[in-house]
Amino acid sequence: MFTITPPYTGELELGIALSGGRSVATRQYHTRALKVIRPHYLDDSGQVYYIVVNPGGGYVGGDSYRIDVDVAEGASVLLTDQSAAKVYRTPGNHVTQRVDFAVRGVLEYLPDPLILYRDADFRQHVSASVARGGSLFIADIITPGWAPDGTLFGYRQARLRTEVTYAGQLAVVDNLLLTPGDRDFYLGDYTHCGTAICVDAGVDEDLLAEIRALLDGNPAAVSAADCPGFVLRALGNRSEDVYGLILDVASLVRARLRGQGPVRLRQY
Repeated sequence: MFTITPPYTGELELGIALSGGRSVATRQYHTRALKVIRPHYLDDSGQVYYIVVNPGGGYVGGDSYRIDVDVAEGASVLLTDQSAAKVYRTPGNHVTQRVDFAVRGVLEYLPDPLILYRDADFRQHVSASVARGGSLFIADIITPGWAPDGTLFGYRQARLRTEVTYAGQLAVVDNLLLTPGDRDFYLGDYTHCGTAICVDAGVDEDLLAEIRALLDGNPAAVSAADCPGFVLRALGNRSEDVYGLILDVASLVRARLRGQGPVRLRQY
């Protein structure tokens, strides 16, 4: 874990609640390098869809970001971003992002892949508190960016720590550290790494069996969490392959647990 002190390069706060049969923002605040595009509704479930935008076009050394989302009981929100986030060179420094989720309803966070260019150092801490009866599905994908010499893995570090509590008890801790400069760093023959974490009271062995069947033939695996939920890790050589696989799993989960249609992101 790490601390971030203001002023932030960008801040975003959202409070989502149910009103008139649809989920709406009851609290919305953003400043500087983070904002959201006006909400959309992609199906008839009442779920609100927000796109997070960084008008600066990328992250540089010393940047710090904070995202805070609170979802009330009965409400549902799907979050993504407008395009892949790009972390440029951070010589002598790093980029930090703190994300806090309070989930009493449904929260799906499916950002585009994170691209790390040469000498980039990115550190993220996600803290999610899921109430009994809440539903969480979050994902991250790490992608190596292009370097002038054509080599991959030019970034210095990607450190992503995610902690999830369920009904007040710590249930998931996922600590992903990718340091290409270390001799022990390896992803086999793959270049991209994706993670998805789901916590929902409806996750059972039958659903996990369906997910394993979906993953069959892919360099991916899923493990049950110490609560109703799972952690998925997937490898690949193309962002669209890893992202597509995670979206397929997210679609399966929402179909089985809520009878909701597949994820069809519209990023505009």
